[in-house]
Amino acid sequence: MQDMTTRSGHYTALLETLGVCGATELHADEREQLLAVADALLFGDPDSAQGLARALDLITRLRESERWSAESCAELREHLHGCGPLPAGA
Repeated sequence: MQDMTTRSGHYTALLETLGVCGATELHADEREQLLAVADALLFGDPDSAQGLARALDLITRLRESERWSAESCAELREHLHGCGPLPAGA
C-alpha cells in the first residue's frame, strides 16, 4: 500500500509540474504522451518501459530546445520514474 501511495504522490506532483511549467511550454500531444506514460507506469502496464523511453527522449528535447529548464526537466523525470514500481530490491 505504501508503494502505491508514494507512486500516486509522484503522479500528483507530475500533474502539478505539467500545470505550472507545461501550460504554455508543451504542445497538447506532448502533454498527452507524458500523461499516458505516467498512467501506464502507475497502473503497471507491461508496455510502460517503451513509453518511458520515448517520454525521456521528449524531456531531453524539451531541455535541449530550452523550452524547459534543466531543473524542471529533472523534476519531471523524477516524478515520471516515481510513478512506476520500485526496482527489485529497493
